[in-house]
Amino acid sequence: MHQRIRSTTKVFAATAVAALAIAVAPVINQPAAHAATPPGTVAKVVTKVVKVSANRYGTRSYRPVGKLTAGGRAVKGKRIHLQKKASGRWTNVASCVTNRYGKCAVIVTPKVSRYFRWKFAGDANRRADVSASFYLKKRGGTTTTSGLDYTYRNGVKVYNATSGNDLDCGQIPSYKKPVRVNNSSDPWRLDRDNDGYGCE
Repeated sequence: MHQRIRSTTKVFAATAVAALAIAVAPVINQPAAHAATPPGTVAKVVTKVVKVSANRYGTRSYRPVGKLTAGGRAVKGKRIHLQKKASGRWTNVASCVTNRYGKCAVIVTPKVSRYFRWKFAGDANRRADVSASFYLKKRGGTTTTSGLDYTYRNGVKVYNATSGNDLDCGQIPSYKKPVRVNNSSDPWRLDRDNDGYGCE
């Protein structure tokens, strides 16, 4: 009796193992799903370090803002270098790391008027790139000039804007907005995203 039960159990176990092997085999032998990027494909990424704005900080300094994008999207956490052109060569002046908007900024005080640009050295996925060059003039610290800082939408111009006559966006009527930032100067800090217009 016991011998018959053991024989039946062995036959059942063998049958179950065979059935399991048949069920699993097609899964194991199936080809792997295609990868998101086919083998040998090189990602083509266009990197821009343009959209540079030079907002004045004090009477002699500028605040150039660099923006890094790839495929139209902001690239965060990458270091870009501000370079100056001297004697026909580009050399690094300063650097910063991009934020979630792909932007970062540095403060620079040119000793002489010259051209500047932003440079991204590239990484494993993106090629190196440089921005269009932009010209920053040397500024004096003692002379005062009649500077055009803003132009309202209705054409009214604002000269020599300072903290003494400061306005914020909430104090400016809607028919005067957006406000054009002139001469790379934004003493009232209306242009939060550094695109040349404030109170958009």
